[in-house]
Amino acid sequence: MIEQMIQLWEYQKKDMALDQFKAQLKDTPTRKRLIKLQRYLKNSQKKINALETEALQIQGKMQTLDRQYSLLEEELDELEKDIGYYSECEEDELAPEQIKEIIQQATALVSRSGRIKSDLQTMQMDIESSDQKVRDLLQKMLSAKKEYDVLKIEHQKELDGGKEEQQRLEEEANAVAKMIPPEILSEYKRIKGFRSNPVAVLEDSRCNGCNMQLPAGVAAQIAKGDRIVTCENCGRILIVTA
Repeated sequence: MIEQMIQLWEYQKKDMALDQFKAQLKDTPTRKRLIKLQRYLKNSQKKINALETEALQIQGKMQTLDRQYSLLEEELDELEKDIGYYSECEEDELAPEQIKEIIQQATALVSRSGRIKSDLQTMQMDIESSDQKVRDLLQKMLSAKKEYDVLKIEHQKELDGGKEEQQRLEEEANAVAKMIPPEILSEYKRIKGFRSNPVAVLEDSRCNGCNMQLPAGVAAQIAKGDRIVTCENCGRILIVTA
């Protein structure tokens, strides 16, 4: 098993070189810009949805205020008729309380009508502002989408250009993997789920993966070669290279 552990160490080198190459392909300026544009487009769409929802809510409120305004107009029309009627009456036929009540009603209706009209104007301005924001966002999104489409093609060319090198690295790693027993390779892949480098060298009773000092007997366990020995601290597979 000692020889197989050495092969596992060599496999890790090939495996890490492959991972590093894949990471480089994913870390190009083109891909970074693509991710940034993708986030921008997604966030902009959320803003547009929020603006449209807000506009719909305002329109609903405006419809309610429009109905209220129409009712106030009808009430004012009725008051005008009453005022017209009372204006034809003789002074001794009018009760001061009636005149006062009519004036108060008219004043209140005009005041409410004015407030509603002001609210409607404000809401209309809010809707127009929201519409403008949506148009501006759509224009910017259109430009961003065009850039995204161009960069996506460029990034695909980068990926295609790296296929040959990636294939070479994969073949090298697979060639070494074939010399390693499945159970050892399976343990390697399990540890790789939480450690990027699952194999560590034991030097002077110290794991060079986590730098933890281990008991002196660990080296003897590795030298015996009858089982996989792992670091009691980080869980990496331990080997001795010399």
